[in-house]
Amino acid sequence: MTPELDVSTRLASVAGVVTAFHPTPHLVENVASLLKQLSTVVVVDDGSGEGFDHIFGAVAEAGAVVLTLESNSGIAAALNAGIARARSSAGIEHIVTVDQDSLLPDDYVQKLLSASASARSAGVQPGLVSPARIHGNPVKRAGTRRGVVLGREPIQSGLLIPTSTLDIIGNFWDGLFIDLVDTEYYFRALDAGLPTVLADTEFDHSLGTMVDAKVFGRTVRVGGRNLQVRIAATWRYYYIFRNRILVGARYVRRHPVWVVVGVLTDLRHLAFVTVLAPGRTARLASAISGIVDGVRGDCGRKHQ
Repeated sequence: MTPELDVSTRLASVAGVVTAFHPTPHLVENVASLLKQLSTVVVVDDGSGEGFDHIFGAVAEAGAVVLTLESNSGIAAALNAGIARARSSAGIEHIVTVDQDSLLPDDYVQKLLSASASARSAGVQPGLVSPARIHGNPVKRAGTRRGVVLGREPIQSGLLIPTSTLDIIGNFWDGLFIDLVDTEYYFRALDAGLPTVLADTEFDHSLGTMVDAKVFGRTVRVGGRNLQVRIAATWRYYYIFRNRILVGARYVRRHPVWVVVGVLTDLRHLAFVTVLAPGRTARLASAISGIVDGVRGDCGRKHQ
């Protein structure tokens, strides 16, 4: 039986885990799309609190299981809770992790399963399966093995995780809270001999916010158009830099080049947005706070 024919009968063995915090009504549409492909979808309300009951109610009405956490515990803890709930259902062999703002095409999960099955047929055990493109942008490649295309550092949303990987390397590192959660898991799998396989598919996912570049209050224009830069929310820079240090310390011996390149890339981005993007003072303070806590080895949610 070919891998394509085999996976077409296995969608019941895949559970979707969607993490959500202060979601917009788009969550309902995204979950409904996922339910077209899977019989089991768990949506984790990561402590959203009051004002979002109508959205999670609509998600439950659509057919998903809603798991509510008492407080905002971070994406890693939310994923771990959702995965545990999903695996309590009989016959689950794969988990697809999805962010609240990600919309997956109708054949998305089947294409990831096909890539996984093809890899196994070629003698490659996939630790993770990632789309080859996200919003039209190619995912970094890590060469091929026995004709199977491998990837580097996949993002968590849209990721297929065999339960065998979870059994071997465990859960996501919840001490990171958010940022580099997926990267750390990728390296943990890789070091266990479980590479990331790329599937020939893609989906739409938001990656930061584009703002007009400004210097001394004046908008920078290039070629008659406003120059734009991509930024994350100010509070995210704390976790970006803290977790870069925490993850770097864990993997510097096995992956020193990645650690150095990652630190330099983050510093270059910070310098760029400090010069060009509004909110530079608060953003810089957030990053410095993260660096300090990272050096101290602090984990979890930022202390207020």
